[in-house]
Amino acid sequence: MAWAVVATAVSAQRKLPFAKGADISWITQIEHNNQYRIVDERGRDIDAFRLLRKCGMNMVRLRVWVNPRPDRRDGRTWCDTRDMVEKALRAKKAGLRVMLDFHYSNWWADPSKQHVPEEWKQCNIDQLCDSVEAHTAQVLTAMKRAGVEPTWIQVGNETPNGFMHPLGDATAHPEYFARLFKRGQQTCKRLCPNAITMVHIDNGFLLERTTFILDILKKYDVDYDMLGWSLYPAMNWLATPPVVDLNWQVKADQCLQNAGEIFRRYGKESMIVETGIPDDHEALCREVIEYLIKNAPEHLHGLVYWEPITTPDFGYKMGALKQYEGNKYTANDGMKAFRTKKK
Repeated sequence: MAWAVVATAVSAQRKLPFAKGADISWITQIEHNNQYRIVDERGRDIDAFRLLRKCGMNMVRLRVWVNPRPDRRDGRTWCDTRDMVEKALRAKKAGLRVMLDFHYSNWWADPSKQHVPEEWKQCNIDQLCDSVEAHTAQVLTAMKRAGVEPTWIQVGNETPNGFMHPLGDATAHPEYFARLFKRGQQTCKRLCPNAITMVHIDNGFLLERTTFILDILKKYDVDYDMLGWSLYPAMNWLATPPVVDLNWQVKADQCLQNAGEIFRRYGKESMIVETGIPDDHEALCREVIEYLIKNAPEHLHGLVYWEPITTPDFGYKMGALKQYEGNKYTANDGMKAFRTKKK
């Protein structure tokens, strides 16, 4: 039966339209703080989720944290289950599919920090697996009760060396990482059997960074449906501060080639679930996105922008909005590039 579920999920992905979307997990916080108004190309107010649709997108990606710290100003919490479900419902209303991104942390999880939630710090490996199952079930149950189910589910966020360190450190404890991932993935399948479960790795142009984790999951017989990559091909993150890399096509082509290699080695389809360009390089942004969509190979099924509905004054400088007038902002050419059709 396990094989049948996996086969169904992968078959469903191949039948879905090429996924073109955005992570806009900040949107409720931006709206709450009255950061700015979102408008269409004619200056008319528009819901952010509907703006994505007008730009050719068909899905959103939403992160969820376990127990995020309340905002010091008013006690609100962001990217917890309640906030995520609110955004998922808005996505559904706008006709957008949902990718759910479990961080399994109270705050950001990425290659530089994979912190166990404070409430789970004293857990042994058995207790930590139970906590992963309970949190995963709680989030998915809340979504289903609200009438929305994810099409894709990431089990962890950017996990080239595992998650929930130190126990989930894939170098020190590969078997523990495999157990934790398996418990999360199996819980997703139990509650949302048609959802496409994903492993998420950064730097999609570095094949060995991906195969390190996939080999661990293979060794310990842990299942999943797809691979999700972060790919910021026009960024040199090693520079201080990071700078734009105009030789971006080399990294882009390597990631596109890696999709075929991952399918050959593991039989898994892939997506690019994060990409982005500094917002002062609008023309380059459009060029990169159009290139990735047009040249996506057979086994690469989507591209997701992270996070376009932001402006520099929010503190993130890789959004994809431009000023219309005053405090009104609309999609720049990078967002509009998602109207591009795959070859």
